Amino acid sequence: MLKEFLNLWPAIKSVINLSDSKVFKKNKESLILKDTDITFLRQCLKIFSIFIKATTKLQAEKYPTIYYIIPEVYRIYLKLKIFKEEFKVSFTLR
Repeated sequence: MLKEFLNLWPAIKSVINLSDSKVFKKNKESLILKDTDITFLRQCLKIFSIFIKATTKLQAEKYPTIYYIIPEVYRIYLKLKIFKEEFKVSFTLR
Protein backbone atom coordinates (compact mmCIF):
# COMPACT_ATOMS: atom_id res chain seq x y z
CA MET A 1 0.00 0.00 0.00
CA LEU A 2 2.88 2.37 0.76
CA LYS A 3 4.33 1.70 -2.69
CA GLU A 4 1.02 2.62 -4.33
CA PHE A 5 0.76 5.78 -2.22
CA LEU A 6 4.26 6.88 -3.26
CA ASN A 7 3.41 6.21 -6.91
CA LEU A 8 0.23 8.27 -6.58
CA TRP A 9 1.74 11.07 -4.48
CA PRO A 10 2.44 13.45 -7.42
CA ALA A 11 -1.21 13.19 -8.49
CA ILE A 12 -2.47 13.60 -4.91
CA LYS A 13 -0.24 16.64 -4.42
CA SER A 14 -1.54 18.17 -7.65
CA VAL A 15 -5.14 17.68 -6.59
CA ILE A 16 -4.45 19.34 -3.23
CA ASN A 17 -2.63 22.26 -4.86
CA LEU A 18 -5.14 22.83 -7.67
CA SER A 19 -8.35 22.23 -5.75
CA ASP A 20 -10.70 25.11 -4.98
CA SER A 21 -12.06 23.26 -1.94
CA LYS A 22 -11.97 25.28 1.28
CA VAL A 23 -10.80 22.24 3.21
CA PHE A 24 -7.76 21.78 0.98
CA LYS A 25 -6.94 25.51 1.01
CA LYS A 26 -7.34 25.74 4.78
CA ASN A 27 -5.25 22.63 5.54
CA LYS A 28 -2.78 22.73 2.66
CA GLU A 29 0.25 23.05 4.95
CA SER A 30 -0.64 19.93 6.90
CA LEU A 31 -1.72 17.91 3.84
CA ILE A 32 1.32 18.46 1.64
CA LEU A 33 4.21 16.19 2.61
CA LYS A 34 7.68 17.67 2.57
CA ASP A 35 10.42 16.15 0.44
CA THR A 36 12.07 14.82 3.59
CA ASP A 37 8.84 13.00 4.47
CA ILE A 38 8.68 11.40 1.02
CA THR A 39 12.36 10.40 1.27
CA PHE A 40 11.70 8.84 4.68
CA LEU A 41 8.73 6.88 3.30
CA ARG A 42 10.83 5.63 0.37
CA GLN A 43 13.51 4.46 2.80
CA CYS A 44 10.89 2.69 4.92
CA LEU A 45 9.59 0.97 1.79
CA LYS A 46 13.10 -0.29 0.99
CA ILE A 47 13.44 -1.72 4.48
CA PHE A 48 9.96 -3.29 4.47
CA SER A 49 10.65 -4.94 1.11
CA ILE A 50 13.47 -6.99 2.68
CA PHE A 51 11.05 -8.55 5.15
CA ILE A 52 8.30 -9.02 2.58
CA LYS A 53 10.57 -11.08 0.33
CA ALA A 54 11.83 -13.23 3.20
CA THR A 55 8.35 -13.77 4.62
CA THR A 56 6.96 -14.76 1.22
CA LYS A 57 9.79 -17.23 0.66
CA LEU A 58 9.38 -18.82 4.10
CA GLN A 59 5.59 -19.23 3.84
CA ALA A 60 5.66 -21.98 1.26
CA GLU A 61 3.50 -25.02 1.87
CA LYS A 62 4.53 -27.27 -0.99
CA TYR A 63 8.23 -27.52 -0.18
CA PRO A 64 10.32 -27.49 3.02
CA THR A 65 11.56 -24.06 4.07
CA ILE A 66 13.43 -24.70 7.32
CA TYR A 67 16.80 -24.63 5.58
CA TYR A 68 15.98 -21.16 4.14
CA ILE A 69 15.78 -19.54 7.57
CA ILE A 70 19.48 -18.99 8.28
CA PRO A 71 20.33 -17.71 4.78
CA GLU A 72 17.29 -15.40 4.83
CA VAL A 73 18.14 -13.98 8.26
CA TYR A 74 21.73 -13.44 7.11
CA ARG A 75 20.49 -11.75 3.91
CA ILE A 76 18.26 -9.46 5.99
CA TYR A 77 21.21 -8.61 8.24
CA LEU A 78 23.44 -7.75 5.26
CA LYS A 79 20.79 -5.61 3.57
CA LEU A 80 20.08 -3.74 6.80
CA LYS A 81 23.80 -3.13 7.19
CA ILE A 82 23.93 -1.69 3.67
CA PHE A 83 20.89 0.49 4.37
CA LYS A 84 22.50 1.68 7.60
CA GLU A 85 25.41 3.06 5.58
CA GLU A 86 23.21 4.34 2.75
CA PHE A 87 20.78 6.14 5.07
CA LYS A 88 23.59 7.31 7.39
CA VAL A 89 21.95 5.84 10.49
CA SER A 90 24.02 5.94 13.66
CA PHE A 91 22.58 3.00 15.66
CA THR A 92 24.44 -0.29 15.84
CA LEU A 93 23.15 -3.59 14.50
CA ARG A 94 23.83 -6.55 16.74
